[in-house]
Amino acid sequence: MNSMLFLMLAEIMTVRSVPIDAVRIEAEEAADADVLRSLHENGDVPSISRPVDVRFVGGAAEIGRLQNAVGALGWRILQRVPLDGGQEALDVQRDQTTDRAAILMLTKAALSLEAQFAVRYDGWGTVATKR
Repeated sequence: MNSMLFLMLAEIMTVRSVPIDAVRIEAEEAADADVLRSLHENGDVPSISRPVDVRFVGGAAEIGRLQNAVGALGWRILQRVPLDGGQEALDVQRDQTTDRAAILMLTKAALSLEAQFAVRYDGWGTVATKR
């Protein structure tokens, strides 16, 4: 197992204390499939590691707790943005591939963080990366 997948698995094991709804995982997997299809159509080589951005949305206190924890889990904090209605967004990033298995692990890790910190996982994004 390569080191990146090992770290992703360790992250899931660390934050998995809160169960993730199977229906939610299926919905996110369907959304992920659309993004992966678009990347493929734009010439993406999924085995190339690159920065992948993830956004979480929530109240200031919840976002603050998440912000304090994600660095230890291998994420880089990109920005914290105030939103309408007193909500905030936290954009984080980590380097990884975009193969289906890696993205599923990313999604499960993000959903675990969502549940643990009472925030909303708002998806991921990256650019198509070619050799």
